[in-house]
Amino acid sequence: MFIQTEETQDSERLRFLPGREVLPEGTLNLKTKEQAASSPLAEQLFTIPGVAGVLLNKDSIVVTRSGSDWQHLKPAILGAIMEHFMSGAPVVRTPPGASAHASASGEEGDATATGQIREALRRVIDPELGYNIVDLGLVYDVTVEDGGVTIVTMTTTTPGCPATNYLKTGAGEAASSVDGVEFVDVRLTYEPRWTPDMMTPEAKAHLGIGSQW
Repeated sequence: MFIQTEETQDSERLRFLPGREVLPEGTLNLKTKEQAASSPLAEQLFTIPGVAGVLLNKDSIVVTRSGSDWQHLKPAILGAIMEHFMSGAPVVRTPPGASAHASASGEEGDATATGQIREALRRVIDPELGYNIVDLGLVYDVTVEDGGVTIVTMTTTTPGCPATNYLKTGAGEAASSVDGVEFVDVRLTYEPRWTPDMMTPEAKAHLGIGSQW
């Protein structure tokens, strides 16, 4: 079993990708050992000194550290994750919905939070096109889930764009500035591929793009 790791915008958090489904839907944000009782995997992770939080979602495990360095923590965390999945034990003892509720996009509060995050993302300017990433159509989706967990799904104008890291970092920082947002997961995708047709009329006008798009 091969487990990948990815850095996040927060140096105190590290993402672990086990290459298999973690949760079928939603997220489970566990901040204490008591909360971790709902998840055998999280319970095992919380036994590691220095682990201060565990966030489970569809395909990854985000671990928050406290007072420890990743050089010493990573081997123990990797071992615990591998041991859990090899054992065949369930990730959660009860359905995720019983402990953590994914936000419904139709709810007024979540719609407001999503709108605030999108407004914040407009502060991120694509250095090549000189316009914000929201109106350029680079932000595909913003989801706000339980515990202030925010997922921003975005793209770049082309795969391998030299500004990719700049845009991802900027999106994470902008979303994190919104009140109530506790953690931001910026996910990059190229499905579907971006085209100028995804831009708002204002962005097209700013760039002098006519009706051919």
